[in-house]
Amino acid sequence: MLQKQGNVQNRQLWRQFASSEVAAIQSRQRFLAECNDRVETIRQALHNPAERGTALRVLDYLPLEERQCLLDDLVDLASVGHSDLELCRQAILSLPRPWLRVNLEKSAEPLLQAGTEEEYRRLLELYVELDWSLTQQLARRATQHCDPDIQEAGEDFLTYLNQRRFATAV
Repeated sequence: MLQKQGNVQNRQLWRQFASSEVAAIQSRQRFLAECNDRVETIRQALHNPAERGTALRVLDYLPLEERQCLLDDLVDLASVGHSDLELCRQAILSLPRPWLRVNLEKSAEPLLQAGTEEEYRRLLELYVELDWSLTQQLARRATQHCDPDIQEAGEDFLTYLNQRRFATAV
């Protein structure tokens, strides 16, 4: 008897969840079709922690040009630790690699100008997933910084790159 009640409750929970998902999909489709300024609306949502995850997940449905317009915001978010950091990195790395190689440094530069160890480390973590040459360049820059913590971040990444290069060569 208890098992049957549990099964009925489980099915009710499932139906409620499934219908909520259908409603969410319909709402997303309406937003994408009817919003007259998706980029600005999503830009604002990216900077609201309560809406950030949703904004990051909807990026996959935007045309490439609209996603590219959000690079500065995404890099800003990828430069600090938070619960949506991986989604930010995925959104950035979903952009075409050649375009990203050309534009990433431009987006990161203002953050690095006033950056702390955290910004350098988070951006180095992003760079290493994109391009080892860019990572090496940024790591070397970090080793020349006046802040010893930033210098250490640069040294850590240079060591990591050298270890990976050595491991690949063996």
